[in-house]
Amino acid sequence: MDWQISGLIFMALLFGLLLAGIWIAVGLGLVGIIGLLIVDPSSIRGVGVITWNTLENFVLTAVPLFIFMGSIILHSGISSRFYKGLSTWLDYVPGGLAHSNILACTIFAAISGSSVATAAAIGAIAIPEMEARGYNRALTYGSLAAGGTLGILIPPSIAFILYGATIGESVARLFIAGVIPGLILSALFILYVGMRTLFRPQLVPRVEIRATWKERFRGLSAILPIFALMFVVLGSIYLGVATPTEAAALGVTGALLIAFLYKRLTRELLKNSLNDAIKTNSMILFIVVGAQIMSYALVTAGIPRAMVALITGLKVEPVVIFSFLCVMYLILGCFMDAISLMLLTLPVVYPVMMALGYDPVWFGVVLVILLEIGLITPPVGMNLFVIQGMAKQPLGIVARGAFPFVILMLIMVVLLTLFPNLALWLPAKMM
Repeated sequence: MDWQISGLIFMALLFGLLLAGIWIAVGLGLVGIIGLLIVDPSSIRGVGVITWNTLENFVLTAVPLFIFMGSIILHSGISSRFYKGLSTWLDYVPGGLAHSNILACTIFAAISGSSVATAAAIGAIAIPEMEARGYNRALTYGSLAAGGTLGILIPPSIAFILYGATIGESVARLFIAGVIPGLILSALFILYVGMRTLFRPQLVPRVEIRATWKERFRGLSAILPIFALMFVVLGSIYLGVATPTEAAALGVTGALLIAFLYKRLTRELLKNSLNDAIKTNSMILFIVVGAQIMSYALVTAGIPRAMVALITGLKVEPVVIFSFLCVMYLILGCFMDAISLMLLTLPVVYPVMMALGYDPVWFGVVLVILLEIGLITPPVGMNLFVIQGMAKQPLGIVARGAFPFVILMLIMVVLLTLFPNLALWLPAKMM
């Protein structure tokens, strides 16, 4: 059977199952199994081996640990104390608490590894506070939804772990590669908020009473432990002291210690945090297994190899192909969640990008930013729904507030294309 026909069958099966309401993990696995039965029935014996090899992957052990670490910080109330402590230092900056949203999301992203968790954690604290003070709603919701997207770019990132495990790239290098682009993107968000509120001061309330220096220094007791936890996790990876999985274990230990020092370490906290980690990790692993089975079927059908041969045979510049793939991810991101989209497309897209001469670490960073955009674009932008659910406002207000941040993310992709070392310089300096 020709690879074109096989590809059309795979696509038709997948979209048919998804439109029927089948879970994405089940849909991917079924398409893979049906595809194998059509292309080469004897190869179905490899499904068991693939499932076992996927689930015993040491790299994936970091996923539940990072989720557990973020859940401890969230359920213990430490994230709430951190946000309030941070806001006392920013009340004199144009934009006020809107900047606190971005900075808090940036820092919490370095603990949670999840965009949805980041948006939910900071949004639950910020929305009531900003609405009570009279902040513009679109600016409030947009800054929270967009700030939350930093959760899968700034390490530790669940998306980077899955990307590295799928293609066989070093997760540590991917983590460190996301630091500078993540900080630049955060700075672009802050610059936009500052410039907009400077020229349209009516978007934010006038601050009548500012925090005293005593209140600011008291707030450091809530800020510094989170920074220490970030240093333990990222510093141990960068210095070569620990692998990402070992760093995740250190992070869990640090989070438990912080909760203990704040007298928040209770049986209920551990129960809720473990439940979050188990549920989220189970969902992710089901998707990973389903994607690996489908990837095995695609390889068996020869589709990735044929696509590489076809695209490299075209007489066009690599940047044209890259631009086309960016548009593809922007469109698909409107209809699929980030993790599913990445695992679904990598078996075909990754070999093409490598054949065109792009660096795998650089492509991982760019891919994650493109996936981030999908989190704040309707109709299936997960962060939009999270913020909308908390604010109980029409989705259109949230989407309108987030749209300028989509433009900033596209600018970041352009910057990485023009200056690849923004992503590659730090990994090259790792010990």
